[in-house]
Amino acid sequence: MSLEKSGSEFPFELTNAKEAFIFSAGLGLMTSFLFTPSTDFEKEDILALNKYDLNAFDRTAVSMNDRGSDIASDVLVYSLAAGPALFFADKLINRNFSNAMTYLVMYAESALIANGLSRTLKTVFTRNRPYVYNDSLSLKSRTDDDWNLSFPSNHTVNAFNAAVFVSTVFTLTYPDSKWVPVVWTVSLSLASSVAILRVTAGKHYPTDVIAGAVLGSVTGLLIPLLHKVNKKNLSVFPVVSSEYGGLQAVLNF
Repeated sequence: MSLEKSGSEFPFELTNAKEAFIFSAGLGLMTSFLFTPSTDFEKEDILALNKYDLNAFDRTAVSMNDRGSDIASDVLVYSLAAGPALFFADKLINRNFSNAMTYLVMYAESALIANGLSRTLKTVFTRNRPYVYNDSLSLKSRTDDDWNLSFPSNHTVNAFNAAVFVSTVFTLTYPDSKWVPVVWTVSLSLASSVAILRVTAGKHYPTDVIAGAVLGSVTGLLIPLLHKVNKKNLSVFPVVSSEYGGLQAVLNF
């Protein structure tokens, strides 16, 4: 099966130095797990929290506590994260081992960098989740799970990373396809649904999911662009002689 005409070429490639750098950076960021803040708390400190200390925009999430939204966001984000596997229906990937490996490595890199950055930001900001301010809940419910790791929304980061990654790869592989706007619309709509569900579940503030959407979009876009084959190779190197010195540029088509 091919998504588009067979004349299309897979426009991405791997280079050892680039992949080593990206994976090293991602693994370095993931070490922030070692510095995850303690979830210990003093009862008096939690009970003393006032939702009116939050800005009005984020305060809207405090009263939300929909369990169905929580479950739905889990199902949807895992589905989106697995979504890039659909690209293996394309002959450019499923009949070419090199292309398949390139695609897998790129997606792994985007997910690694996205989650590394997200976890690092959570560790730095240690922001209380909305339900911590919800005084209609029991103290146990208000301090459940990672209650002080709200910013940014990791569900939203992963949803937008997957959505933008797939859409960018499809666009760069089939730039003239009539399906490009459809792919972008569907993938971003699903990712946006994850963001909304995280707020209605009471797990995140609107600013958490906005930040997550931006972060996931950047990683989902940047990794494919960094691996795009550049057919117009520009080389710049110094030239020195007894008469002059300068730079010489060579553009290969």
